[in-house]
Amino acid sequence: MVCVPHDRPIIVGTDGSIRARYAVLEAARIADRYGKHLRIMSAYSPLFAILAYDPEPPKEEKERIEKILVDSKDAVLQKFPDLDVETEWVLGESAPSLIKASAYADLIVVGARGQGAVHRMLVGSVATKVAANAHCSTFVVRDAEYDMDGPITVGVGPEANSFRAVKAAFRYARAAGTSVRGLRAHQHSAAGLVNIPDGPRKDWLQGEIDKSVELSKKGFDEVAAKFPDVESEFVHIQAHATDSLIDAAGISRLIVVAPNGNGGDDKSLGSVALAVLHHAPAVLIAR
Repeated sequence: MVCVPHDRPIIVGTDGSIRARYAVLEAARIADRYGKHLRIMSAYSPLFAILAYDPEPPKEEKERIEKILVDSKDAVLQKFPDLDVETEWVLGESAPSLIKASAYADLIVVGARGQGAVHRMLVGSVATKVAANAHCSTFVVRDAEYDMDGPITVGVGPEANSFRAVKAAFRYARAAGTSVRGLRAHQHSAAGLVNIPDGPRKDWLQGEIDKSVELSKKGFDEVAAKFPDVESEFVHIQAHATDSLIDAAGISRLIVVAPNGNGGDDKSLGSVALAVLHHAPAVLIAR
């Protein structure tokens, strides 16, 4: 998570779908660990309002939204009775509403897919839009069941935004009482230097790979030194970063990646983060 004032909430979006319920409970766990208050949000699309020339939702729709929020809050308080929980429904589409709210949040939590009647056209798009454009880190939950005893695996590179992800991984691991596994993968080495003839080009490529790994490990170790109570390891794998992180998701509690890990516009997820978002059970896009 990013370093923000203590009074900023954990915000979770819900439309009442099964994955949204997973997200609500995960958001509650995080809020409980960090001593944050939790805000559960549900959005009412203006589609009906436009057709009816009325910003207020129909009575039945309003009752449906209110029931989703009440049921979500009740489910949270059953597991976390001391947690400070509030609910809010907003007029607007889900993704823009959550992105706007993220400016005042510590963390946004969303389910990987939604299936509410109002937002059926947005199925599969909300989590991606929020993760790409949120002002804070975004936690995306796909499944209720994943390896809760596994490590936090974080993609590591020499870029500055990669080290933000490493810091977020260590903070989450400390709160969750688990370890961190830093993963550095190289596609070029996976292709095989053995297929390149000996000579200056091969020597240069090997040198660039070694330099990148060295910088990545140095940055990872510097962050690890600030969390002496968190067990950690740095692993260099000769494979594509996307494949390596997706494979690691099967044995990890959480995958942490930076948006657009190869540098550039932070509002772009980048190919690696986007692929992980679509496949891993639980992903933290760290800002």
